[in-house]
Amino acid sequence: MAHRVQVYILGGSGYGGGELLRLLSLHPQVESVRAVSRKHVGEPFWKTHPNLCRVVDGAFEAEPDWGAFAEAEHPVMFSAMPHFELAQQLAALEQVWAKYGLTERLTLIDLSGDFRLDSAEVFERAYGKPHPYPRALGSFVYGLPEWQKEKIKGAKRIASPGCFATAIQLALLPLAGLKNLGFIAVSAATGSSGSGATPGETTHHPTRANDFRAYKVLSHQHEAEITRLLDAEKTSGYSLAFVPHSAPLVRGIFATVQLHPPAALALNTQALKKLYEEFYRDAPFVRLVEDTPRVAAVVGSNFCDIAVHEKYGNVVIMAALDNLVKGMAGQAVQNMSIAQGFEKTEGLSAAGIYPG
Repeated sequence: MAHRVQVYILGGSGYGGGELLRLLSLHPQVESVRAVSRKHVGEPFWKTHPNLCRVVDGAFEAEPDWGAFAEAEHPVMFSAMPHFELAQQLAALEQVWAKYGLTERLTLIDLSGDFRLDSAEVFERAYGKPHPYPRALGSFVYGLPEWQKEKIKGAKRIASPGCFATAIQLALLPLAGLKNLGFIAVSAATGSSGSGATPGETTHHPTRANDFRAYKVLSHQHEAEITRLLDAEKTSGYSLAFVPHSAPLVRGIFATVQLHPPAALALNTQALKKLYEEFYRDAPFVRLVEDTPRVAAVVGSNFCDIAVHEKYGNVVIMAALDNLVKGMAGQAVQNMSIAQGFEKTEGLSAAGIYPG
């Protein structure tokens, strides 16, 4: 019989924290969930996340109750704090965990970009500032289950991938390791929720609801995650150009990958579809669809829908997912299940909402 886990969420008032509360409430192996939000201390979860009213009981705490958490037989902590927050706090947290005997027992899953990369130099290039705690780089397993499932099993520190990175990596993963793929052009659009709950000058939904634009052209931080995967799989002879777009959506990512591989690889339509079908045969959250994926078909779910096309040697792979679920909290819950030895679909197999 599977064991049950006790969960704490750091940064429970953001969109990622709200999705974690929603999804963990559906997980049969989760015994309890508590959440921290210094801004909303004492407020019930539903005051910030109204969809959780009469669904998820509890109130935000100022700090974790470490004494009580240390008594948990299987403690799990999710960090849904903004980028750089966990990295700045981790050294102090490690001291607390050592004091309470949690160091070897605690499973930590980070939803931010703080520990997705192993190199301080690559991190600074991607994020534009030095890493706050470089000593911990390389101590987290990169949590893309379709790529790293065996490494995630039993892992105590997991860095969940970025939303763009998830969609694009899943689109490219069956091609990883091939030679001379040449120029890979990636265009991907995301909804406003990907920028977090705090509105910014260019991310606030009213400024983008009737607009469509590119941003961080050829300089988005998730590109480093994508090339890291391709390089780790010994992919050679390629160059990647990634242009992200701000779309008039709340949720969702739609990515289009285009390349013209050498004729020697014989990647015609039939070969491509066979390749993707075999690669994702045991991936319950990747669905191969005809024609085109649709954001409306995946919103609210942990699925990533992928379609592949080829004509005159030109290959197009499209992927769609919910940036807050498969691109964030849902994937983090999936990583928890794999790390804890649970069935990997636990609490995540519900269909999306349609129409969205």
